Amino acid sequence: MLFRRLKIKQIVFFIALAIFMLSLPACTERQKKSIKHLKSDVIGIKRKVTLYDCNGNVIRDWEGRFKIEIQGSYLSFIDDNGKDIKVSGTVVVEET
Repeated sequence: MLFRRLKIKQIVFFIALAIFMLSLPACTERQKKSIKHLKSDVIGIKRKVTLYDCNGNVIRDWEGRFKIEIQGSYLSFIDDNGKDIKVSGTVVVEET
């Protein structure tokens, strides 16, 4: 069954999302941002992270659905393979 496959966090997210969708036209920008943070926390947001060297050349890039945290002077996220990635330097994060 579909509900057995979904994780409890995802089910809670979809219920919360349905409630928020009903009140979406009345949302302020702060509320929309809060909804986006909730989505990022629960299921992640599809993103592309690109690391550049000092000459502007791409060193490495990652794509996937993950939550990004800024911890001090570096960016931290867990990639789709379950690896904890910590990146420091010139980094561009794009939503895809």
